[in-house]
Amino acid sequence: MLRPAGLTEGTGDMAANAIENKPRIPAATPDPITSRDRLAIPALIGANAISATGNNLTSIAIPWFVYITTGSATQTGLVAFAGLLPIAIGGIFGGAIIDRIGFKSASIISDIASGVTVAMIPTLYLLDVLAFWHLLVLAFVGALLDVPGSTARSAMVPKLARRVAMPLERANSAVQLSFFGAQVVGPAIAGALIGIVGAASVLFFDAATFAMSAIIIAVLISYPARMTHADESARADQRASILRDAMDGLRFIYRESFIRAMLSVAIFANFLFSPLFAVVFPVYVKDRFDSATALGLLATSFGVGSVAGTILYGTLGTRLPRYPIFAGGAVLLTIGLWMLPWSPSLLFSIAAGFIAGLSLGPFNILASVVLQERVPEEMLGRVFGALGLTQLASPLGVLLAGISIDAFGLEALMAIIASGITLMTLAIFIHPDFRAVERITEPGES
Repeated sequence: MLRPAGLTEGTGDMAANAIENKPRIPAATPDPITSRDRLAIPALIGANAISATGNNLTSIAIPWFVYITTGSATQTGLVAFAGLLPIAIGGIFGGAIIDRIGFKSASIISDIASGVTVAMIPTLYLLDVLAFWHLLVLAFVGALLDVPGSTARSAMVPKLARRVAMPLERANSAVQLSFFGAQVVGPAIAGALIGIVGAASVLFFDAATFAMSAIIIAVLISYPARMTHADESARADQRASILRDAMDGLRFIYRESFIRAMLSVAIFANFLFSPLFAVVFPVYVKDRFDSATALGLLATSFGVGSVAGTILYGTLGTRLPRYPIFAGGAVLLTIGLWMLPWSPSLLFSIAAGFIAGLSLGPFNILASVVLQERVPEEMLGRVFGALGLTQLASPLGVLLAGISIDAFGLEALMAIIASGITLMTLAIFIHPDFRAVERITEPGES
């Protein structure tokens, strides 16, 4: 047995006797779990569900509004490009900021700022002064302000879950379910509201959801104002630059081979997948079915599939090996995307969306859980933010998709996207780093 330096057998015995004669200090016991602690995860789920529902309203309303008013897939792609480009910027630097000001504060501030920005679009439209460049600027700023809030809420999950002894798989499944549930109700609501009040006015509903999310986080969730460290000497210098903090997240990712592999796949997948909802589906539905309701149903089918996959994994995930689920999900996504280009009917397209959506729930849950297992809490904001690099491919993919549809045709582009996802699936089966998705066994575990 190791002993403190400088103690011999004799002095060790004397020290033990001396300790025996001193009053004993009772060991610290953890604070009791309160009803507020138990409410934290449900409150976070509710805030996410409301905010994500609003975002889904926007994701349907803006592309539909641009395409029906301009008739141009290129201009539709440009607006989507403006909305996706800042996600990487906001993620990388926003992650460093939220580690400084605290996850709860960052979520509230981000929601309020995003809601104000979104509300400006229908306001300018109703005043008859909305120009195309306004859409570009407001889409850019709104997305830039939205990212730190969603990052902060994701980073809150581990502490809130551990406080009530909830497994990370279950906590992340519940949070992801709020996002995917919003994909079910959001597009359906959007399709109905567009027919009633118009695409621009739907954005007022989105602005209201941001306000509701901010209120829920502020009132119902108790979280430290800023990240604390067990050893004060390890606290990062508060005068350090945001750029240096952001680079800390990138360096951590570079050191972890599995996270690097996940980052590579995510970049490739975002390049191919992001154009679907932003450009491809609005054109696909307009050309084949000419109905905003059909667009909502197609987007909803992905959401229903994602909800089903999330519920299944949240129920069984803690008892199953991760890699077969991860690889099997990639296969389902590939099948669903190959069904879409030559779909003979709306019902067949909806079935394809459901099959593809089944994979999204387990994918996102596994990615979140593995990061939360491997990343120290004080680094979560920076690492989650640095993973915003995966979004750099999204605006480029959206922009090229809009141009490609006008130049080469819709079916050709959809076949290219399905082919790319097929290559990604093969990489998951072949590359050994992806097998590291399995659980990390702690010392003493069997």
